[in-house]
Amino acid sequence: MARRAYEYALGLLSARSYTSRNLRRKLIQKAFPPDEVEEAMERLVGARLLDDQQYAHDYARQKLVTGGSSVRRVEQDLVRRGVAAEEIRAAITAVMEEEDVDMARSIDVAARKKLASMNELGVEVKRRRLFGFLARGGFETSSILRVIEKILSNGGP
Repeated sequence: MARRAYEYALGLLSARSYTSRNLRRKLIQKAFPPDEVEEAMERLVGARLLDDQQYAHDYARQKLVTGGSSVRRVEQDLVRRGVAAEEIRAAITAVMEEEDVDMARSIDVAARKKLASMNELGVEVKRRRLFGFLARGGFETSSILRVIEKILSNGGP
């Protein structure tokens, strides 16, 4: 009778993508019996409706190409979602090669966008807040310092 868990999982997957770990947790929270959950998970993986590698690839593409996120941030997010380290590395490497992602451009775009919302602040306050914002975004300290110096020495956005 794993049909109920499977159908419920299909409904969830029709709304958005899930990692295996997160979907399993949803099914368990819904109080489906563990054997029914495992049977549903096996069916979904077998039908390639649940694929952590594809999830990681799609997530990395979205965040690195259009989201202005750092590689470190994407890695952290995917680890929290339960994707295996080797799948994360493979996905990020593939996206970086396929899309020719320029991380220097990404940090520059993120910094300029954030800086645009800080017009009324003094230079030192802008510097501190911009540093914190970019650090929380997972960018490397040396890259953060370089982009802040470049942007603020040119008078800002």
